[in-house]
Amino acid sequence: MQQFANASPISFAPAATDPTGHIVQTSVTQVTLAPGTYFVTYNISAILEAAGYLQITPSYNGRAFLEYGVYDRVASASVGVSGSSSFIAVVPEETTFTLTCNTDAAVRDGAMTMVILGLHTSES
Repeated sequence: MQQFANASPISFAPAATDPTGHIVQTSVTQVTLAPGTYFVTYNISAILEAAGYLQITPSYNGRAFLEYGVYDRVASASVGVSGSSSFIAVVPEETTFTLTCNTDAAVRDGAMTMVILGLHTSES
C-alpha cells in the first residue's frame, strides 16, 4: 500500500519487463514508450482521510489526457475510492508515460495496478 500525494506522479514497481525494450521503466514513476501503439489499462483504489476527491490523470506525448483519467468523490472521511480506465495510446515518437494524482484530501492505503501492452500494427 502507498500514499498518493497531491500533484505528484504515482510510483510503481514492475512485475514483468518487456523483452523488446519498447516499454521500459525509467524511474519509480515513469515508463518510457518507444514509437508504436499500446493498450494501457490501470486500476486505482485508496481511502480518503476526509471528504473529497481523487483524480488520476495519465500523461504521454507531452500532455495530460483527462479523458482517460479516473475520478471519484466521497462525502465522508475514511471512505474508499476506486476506478479504472483502458485506452489505446498512439505514440509517434519516444515519450514518457506517467499517472499523476490530484486530490484535496489526505490519501492512505493506495494501490495501483497498470498493464501496458505493445500492439502489432501494419506499420510496426
